[in-house]
Amino acid sequence: MFLLWYDDTKKKPTEEKILEGIERYVQRFGARPNLCLVHPEEVVQARGIAIRGAEYVRRNNYWIGVESSEAGRAA
Repeated sequence: MFLLWYDDTKKKPTEEKILEGIERYVQRFGARPNLCLVHPEEVVQARGIAIRGAEYVRRNNYWIGVESSEAGRAA
């Protein structure tokens, strides 16, 4: 399950936006996500989560969720 987090604040770094999205995911679903899909030009390093670029993700949109170990092996 993924949470779509949108933040177009220009003065805020991408990592901070993702970390805020992670906090919301935990509040909503009660579990810690392990994957964030972002626009390829927004790939950054963030603590405790894999960041992967995807062409279908628009800028300032962050798809935060859990990638199961079976899905990770198939990719």
